[in-house]
Amino acid sequence: MIDLNKSTEKINEFLNTSIDRFQSENSKLNSIGIYSCPWAGWISINFNVNKSRIETENNCPDFEYVKFDLLEIPELQDEYETDNPEFKINESIKTHDHELGDENFNQLIFEYLKPIVKEIKENFESDFLLQMLDSNLAEEI
Repeated sequence: MIDLNKSTEKINEFLNTSIDRFQSENSKLNSIGIYSCPWAGWISINFNVNKSRIETENNCPDFEYVKFDLLEIPELQDEYETDNPEFKINESIKTHDHELGDENFNQLIFEYLKPIVKEIKENFESDFLLQMLDSNLAEEI
């Protein structure tokens, strides 16, 4: 079992630091894309300067600065690859059933990441997109 609560601070720090670094290197910022592949254990951050989120069709790989920074969470992938992966989020334990496919797991991690991204958005005047790799899960935050 992996306790995702222990990853929240690391994710917050990664996102805030990456945004601050991007802003220091680029004077203008239009939109921010948080792109994740939970079964491979990573989160990337992507930026648009001249394009809008709409112009990139809500698709992080089409942002102007793709994978500006990458956070690897190998323990997420390690747990996913077990026979009966379990994830503690807040006080509940969620079990992933591999027979339900990756989209079920994407949904679990998407719902975990949403409040983190919402909290970070409060600190920045920009559009935010949260998207999962190879998934229909994408949402403006």
